[in-house]
Amino acid sequence: MVAYTPSLHVNPGFLNTLQLVKPHNIETAQAVWQVTVTEWFPGRHGYKFVFGGSTPANNNMPDVTVIQVWAVVQNPSASQRWAERQILLVECKCPLSDTPLCWDDTISQFEHDLAKASERLFGAVAIGKEARFYRFDGTKPPGYRLAQLHQGTFDMGNPNGITQVENMMNYIKAYTWQWASP
Repeated sequence: MVAYTPSLHVNPGFLNTLQLVKPHNIETAQAVWQVTVTEWFPGRHGYKFVFGGSTPANNNMPDVTVIQVWAVVQNPSASQRWAERQILLVECKCPLSDTPLCWDDTISQFEHDLAKASERLFGAVAIGKEARFYRFDGTKPPGYRLAQLHQGTFDMGNPNGITQVENMMNYIKAYTWQWASP
């Protein structure tokens, strides 16, 4: 049996969804990440997800959507129970939010949301076709730590950006249990 290797470059659903991203439409940005998350963390391999609806901002327009991913394994000490750990949190915004101030505000909100989790996990902030990946150490304020896993921002509007996102997703999948374990 050949091991499955996730890829966005050869995933027609992803490529089509990426083309549909519109400046004012947060749902298309979230759809890109739904395809990405399910490509790397399929339910048949022991993962589950929550795809949150849009949260309205002050102007009552949809502002952010959240995707949560958990790894699930059967608890060896109790065969009827499952052990699960949140491993990834993705916050998505529409492309129109791609400004330096909006990135800062979104990352600040992301830190706040991660601090509520109080667990070590990975995260991504996605605005339109662009993304930044982080690692959260699970401590609460004032000493909580959010560390970006790379320099700059990855733009999935070009093939190199897609490759960079794939590399980050491979990294997160490879190290998720080690990082997320207390």
